[in-house]
Amino acid sequence: MTASKKSFEGRNISNRQSSPTRGRAPLGSAMPLRGLLAAAGATTAMAFGFGSLALTSVFIRPLEAEFGWSRADISLAYTLASIGMAVGGLLWGRLSDRVSIKTLLFIGSAGMVIALAALSFACSLWQIYAANFVLGGIGFACLYAPVLAVTGHWFDRRRGLAIGIVTAGGALGQGIMPYAANALIDGVGWRLAYAIMAAATLAALAISMPAVQAPPVDRVVAAPVQSSARPGFQGGRLSPMTLLSAAAFLCCACMGFPLIHLTSFVTAVCGSSDVGSLSLLIAMLFGGIGRIAFGLLADRAGNLAAYALASFIQTACVAIFPALDQQLSLLALSSVFGFGFAGNMTCLILCVRQFAPAERFGQSLGIVMLIGWVGMGVAGYFGGFVYDSFGSYGPAFLGAFVAGAANLVVLGVLAESAETMRPTSEPCDEPLIQTSKST
Repeated sequence: MTASKKSFEGRNISNRQSSPTRGRAPLGSAMPLRGLLAAAGATTAMAFGFGSLALTSVFIRPLEAEFGWSRADISLAYTLASIGMAVGGLLWGRLSDRVSIKTLLFIGSAGMVIALAALSFACSLWQIYAANFVLGGIGFACLYAPVLAVTGHWFDRRRGLAIGIVTAGGALGQGIMPYAANALIDGVGWRLAYAIMAAATLAALAISMPAVQAPPVDRVVAAPVQSSARPGFQGGRLSPMTLLSAAAFLCCACMGFPLIHLTSFVTAVCGSSDVGSLSLLIAMLFGGIGRIAFGLLADRAGNLAAYALASFIQTACVAIFPALDQQLSLLALSSVFGFGFAGNMTCLILCVRQFAPAERFGQSLGIVMLIGWVGMGVAGYFGGFVYDSFGSYGPAFLGAFVAGAANLVVLGVLAESAETMRPTSEPCDEPLIQTSKST
């Protein structure tokens, strides 16, 4: 085995091996119906959460036409939604280890629906900004950590596949919701389009969220974690959680620009908003496949190895996009980009679960995703600023490529750091999500 292969596989074996102290009780081979329903509800939350955040990409055009706002100004709405996700993710991530999941799901669902409905009445930029901040910070951020933690509790041996399926919902939502909204904008106008999105979100979450329930305590399973899981410096080197946070910022900075501006970029190149929205839809449909595929790969090759491959594909794609000027080639590359970028989230979540102490998973995920969402928001605004300044997205694609390349370097350092640590199995002293008495 080569040194590089050892580097990425060495400590990733912990997510593939069993341990006698891994859980409180044997789970058996059959997955209860409640577990499958919880995963389905979590997938729905991801679809509407990520889909609602991505709506800014197709509302740039009508808002620019009606109010004369610049693309940088409109893109800042997504930046504020990302900041809301970052701050809210840290807050709700900490609370998810302590507060009833029913309370969190209600707050998050209400926050999303109210924010989308408010956007349909917006008449000024500050109203657009405030609603998007609430959408991210009080809405989706409140759902994010709890539904992922619940999924991890129900699934043991195929945790990578389970997380991949749940996060695939996010990719599908990022493609389907903007595509549907674009059609609604052309048919009924942007205000009614926002109102319909709010109604659809209300209906979907009202049906699916009651099924998202934590398992009984005797089914809660703790993942093995690395012996060194605290932030900062340890033994003269950066800790894994610090490196994961840096990787989250860089990989999200790489993907954040195309996620918000791919529709506008393809529209400008091809001269058709339909083709522009189709490119994002294709990217997200293949993203759904990518999240499941990389979840499977993580189960077999290790979390870090899968994360590195997903990051490499994403980085290569943002370097190639500016060189293309044909509809077919742009749509084909969109599919490859979607497949690669989507795997990053699945693998990042699995890496946090691998390196963070089980009893602090919600808090750790909140910290890592806070930094990741900051990267996403900065990149989204940067793309609009670059276009307004230069009349081209070329420099923004270059910046995204630099961020992606730097992320690969960080992952290499993390793999080498993980080689020096011994994995330990630390069963969680308490469930990550409080179970109600009825469960």
